[in-house]
Amino acid sequence: MSTRAIIGVETTRKEIFLLVSRALAVGHAGIPTDRFADLVRRLAMTDDAWLARLTGWMARHGTLRRLRLAVVAELVHARLEAGTTGARKTVDRALLRADEPGELLAYWIRRYGRASPKPIKRGVADATVRLYDELALAVYDSPGAAMRFADVLGLTHPAPVGDKQAMVFGHAVDRRRNLVEGVPEGLPLLRARRTLYWIPAHRRATLLERPEAAERLALTTMSWRTIQRWLLGEMTGPAWVAVLPSMSYQDRLAHLADFDRTGVSDEVARGVAAEFVEPASVIRSGVTPLEIYAAIRSVPASRWSRALRQAIDLSMTNVPALPGRTLVLIDRSDLMAGPAVPSLTHADVAAVFGAALALRASSADLVEFGTVTARVPVRPGRSLPETIEGFHPIGGAASPAHAVCDHLKGHDRVVILTHPDSAVETAEAVTTPGHEHIITDVSSGWFAAIPHIEMARTATWPF
Repeated sequence: MSTRAIIGVETTRKEIFLLVSRALAVGHAGIPTDRFADLVRRLAMTDDAWLARLTGWMARHGTLRRLRLAVVAELVHARLEAGTTGARKTVDRALLRADEPGELLAYWIRRYGRASPKPIKRGVADATVRLYDELALAVYDSPGAAMRFADVLGLTHPAPVGDKQAMVFGHAVDRRRNLVEGVPEGLPLLRARRTLYWIPAHRRATLLERPEAAERLALTTMSWRTIQRWLLGEMTGPAWVAVLPSMSYQDRLAHLADFDRTGVSDEVARGVAAEFVEPASVIRSGVTPLEIYAAIRSVPASRWSRALRQAIDLSMTNVPALPGRTLVLIDRSDLMAGPAVPSLTHADVAAVFGAALALRASSADLVEFGTVTARVPVRPGRSLPETIEGFHPIGGAASPAHAVCDHLKGHDRVVILTHPDSAVETAEAVTTPGHEHIITDVSSGWFAAIPHIEMARTATWPF
């Protein structure tokens, strides 16, 4: 390969990984753009080994699921065009969740038409045998899916393994054709769900007051959001208690005010609070200070306060420790006064994010600009809430460009948290070498995105 070709491959790698890294900030599995698909297809013809490693790394990030499946599809397409073998096994191994066979086929049809090659169909068929069971049918086969289970089965013709899976396949097809009169006796989970939906709406909340309510719901494996829809949105205290086992750390944080409003008992609250301060739970959930601070503001001076203060300290583990010198600029102007989430303004979110980033960095300058432009003290041993108290009130007009010019002095990176209307001016002001991150849509996902964006720029891959 010529030097020019090698440089071209490296440039394509960087752009692909940059797009992947930015997707980490979004927080949900977005639909791949044509630009992303074209870049992957181009690289697949020259460096499919790098793409294969990339997909393995992407599998650890749920946010990247759709992008990962796009990479798999383009990788397999290139291998089929080159006449290489192993496409069937590649497809099978890449599909990890029961909705992914449909997602992959839907992507392939959108890109290349309905005539899917045999290795694609057979790989998907292998995956459906591995992934399609009664629980998968209950959770993932919905009208909103990219492709219904029955349609996947119709395109790929997998042979079910055992009577139970044959029953699952048959029921998936029947309900897609609206031929369902009842649920087979061999599918107890689906029968339990159907029984719940037979209960008149006005009696459902009362049912959850019974001692066996949580156990009965567990048999249906219904998520708390499904239960909420089943109750037509009216969640009572007993309802929240019943669905607690199916709620994530972040879900519980977001509904503390609801727990208080509906009278969830102190005994139950103590159990929830105990999980909040369990270090393993914090690490496993990936919760960030942004989410916990929003919870603190939603239930001020409450029975949750002590646990949340401890939890926000623990959650700093999930903030990247950026090396080198970092400048963090926070827009505190009137433009940032609007609500970002129910309990926080855009200025609040930027302050929490920027302060957490500065506290974790090896060396950081934290600067606010708005009514005043000033450094915010970042001291070792100072907590995140204490650091946030060092900001001035929101107000005034601000010039990110002036803040950049006044404070960017030999830093390895600058992170600027500002309003979308100021983004162009801000970008034009950053002219010195180093990493720059201009963020106008601050979210927890940016904690993961920033270090990976820097990896993309330097071609330092995490796999």
